[in-house]
Amino acid sequence: MRAGVLRRVLSATTAVSVAALLSVGLRADSRAQALQRPDLGGVWTLNAGLSDVPPEPSEAGGGRDGGGERGGRDPGRGDGGRGRGRGGGLGGFAPGAGSGRPGGMGRAGGRGNPEGAARVRDAVRDIMEPPAHLTITQTESMVVLTGPDGRTTRLSPDGQKVKDENTKMERKTRWDGGKLVSDISGIGPGKITQTFTLDAERRRLRITVLMEGGGRSGQPRTSTRVYDADVR
Repeated sequence: MRAGVLRRVLSATTAVSVAALLSVGLRADSRAQALQRPDLGGVWTLNAGLSDVPPEPSEAGGGRDGGGERGGRDPGRGDGGRGRGRGGGLGGFAPGAGSGRPGGMGRAGGRGNPEGAARVRDAVRDIMEPPAHLTITQTESMVVLTGPDGRTTRLSPDGQKVKDENTKMERKTRWDGGKLVSDISGIGPGKITQTFTLDAERRRLRITVLMEGGGRSGQPRTSTRVYDADVR
C-alpha cells in the first residue's frame, strides 16, 4: 500500500519536474530568439550612392534590349534615385497587371474606382521605391514604417497573414534569423518579398525587394535600397 502511494508521489513529482524544465527551456529559447532580432527602430536617410535605381518598365518588361540589368544610381536623373518614369516607375510590376481587369489596377482599382487605384499605386510605390527618409518604430509585436508624408506601413512579424482591405494587399511577415522578411501578395499576378537587414556596425539598413512573376519576361528581379541612420 505504502509502496504504491510512494510510486504515485514519485511519478507526479517527476511529471512536475519535467514540465518545469520544458517551461524553462521554452522561455530560454524565446529569449534567445528575441536577442537575434535586430532593432530596426530609428530615423533613416537614403544613401543614393549605394542604392539601386528601380528599373524602368521597359527594362523589367524585356524590351528591345532584352531586359536591362539592375543598375546603380543615374546621377543625371535628378530625382534622388527614385527612377519614376512612364507608368509610375514601378519596374514593370503594375498592380493587377495581367489580371484582365479594366484599367489594370486589380481588385481595389479599375476605371470605376480611381481612389482605390491611387491607393494601390501608392502602396506598391512605397514597396518598390521606399522614400528617401524613413522612420521605423519597433516593439515586440509590431514594426511600423512611416514616410515623410505620414503614411504608415504596419508589419506584424508573427507569421500570420494580414490583409489590407483598402488595397486587398496581403502580407505575411516573419523574423528569419536576423532579417525581417515580408511576403506580399494580392496586388497582381506575381509575388513580392521585402527583406529588411540591419548592419549594426555601420548603422545601415538594407531593404531588398524581390519581384517574382511581375514583368513581361517573368524573370525574378531584385532591387536594394540602402539607408544610413540619422545621427542625433
